[in-house]
Amino acid sequence: MHPFVETISIAGGIAAAIVSAIVILTLFYRGIAWLGGGAKPETIAVRGVLKKGTLATVHVAGKKTFERVRFIGFTNSETMKTHLPYELNGMVILEDEAKVRYLIRARDVQMIVVPSEGERAPSTESSL
Repeated sequence: MHPFVETISIAGGIAAAIVSAIVILTLFYRGIAWLGGGAKPETIAVRGVLKKGTLATVHVAGKKTFERVRFIGFTNSETMKTHLPYELNGMVILEDEAKVRYLIRARDVQMIVVPSEGERAPSTESSL
């Protein structure tokens, strides 16, 4: 019985070390996520074209068109630790004039039409 007890005590010590390392790493990454405040959408700004509050028409795959929407940002797919499921990474966030927000896949955007200053209808732009 002596060799059996020694074998179990060695295996138990290794298992305890592995479990404690997993617990410590989990607490460390939870603390980092808590300090960072989670993943926030990144803003999109293309100098001279897309600014905060610029209304545009976005054509999406499948012949869907979003008229007069603002680009709010996009979900960040570079960080591994986010509060979003993996399927929702890499999504563009759009907002229309009625403050309805849409999340669409960034790879499905086929064309963005930004009218010139003369073609734009007056809008009630608020700071986002």
